[in-house]
Amino acid sequence: MNAHVIRAMRVMAPNDVRLIWRDGFLLTALVVIMPLAGWLLNWLVPYIGQLVAEWVLLEPYYGLIVANVLVAGEPVLLGFVIGILFIEERDQGTLMALQTSPLSLRAFMGYRLMVAMALNVVLTVCGVLLADLASISWLALLASAALASLAVPMVALVYALYLKNKVQALMWLKPVQVWGAVSTLLFFVPTPFEWIGSVVGTLYYPQRLFWSASLDQT
Repeated sequence: MNAHVIRAMRVMAPNDVRLIWRDGFLLTALVVIMPLAGWLLNWLVPYIGQLVAEWVLLEPYYGLIVANVLVAGEPVLLGFVIGILFIEERDQGTLMALQTSPLSLRAFMGYRLMVAMALNVVLTVCGVLLADLASISWLALLASAALASLAVPMVALVYALYLKNKVQALMWLKPVQVWGAVSTLLFFVPTPFEWIGSVVGTLYYPQRLFWSASLDQT
């Protein structure tokens, strides 16, 4: 890891923890929502499966459901949280001040996004284990979570560059979540359109990896 990024981690990590702890919404989004979603899936999906069993067998799609809610959902939510932090620091002048400090803005951004991507892997794995709906090898689980984590900087940087304040960020959370869900629809379209659509729905690939690996385990 780059020495400047390590330095940024030592300097800025305590401040990030304070910011997230102070903002109850960010703390809830980061620590509670996705693990709770995994726990809810554990009993909600089989229950819905029983309700619709007369028309469709839901069990073969358990892996895809988990991939959509957790593998694709976690990086979108985490990117939102990191984007909010960037917006707050931009408004407070922190990002501007970094440009004149020994700690470069590039090192700071590298630290923030790398930590967020690593955290995404941890939270995704926790959510999948709590859901306990798909049997998948550890290698495939880590690989799909790591691949999905590439969406974290995409979402965070879009928020930081194009949104003016936290109110706008909250308004755009749902459209961004819809973008994350679009990739799931690609599994049900003809093959040429599936690959064409994956250019926009980039979270298609980690979901494909997760679902394929879970089917191999059954």
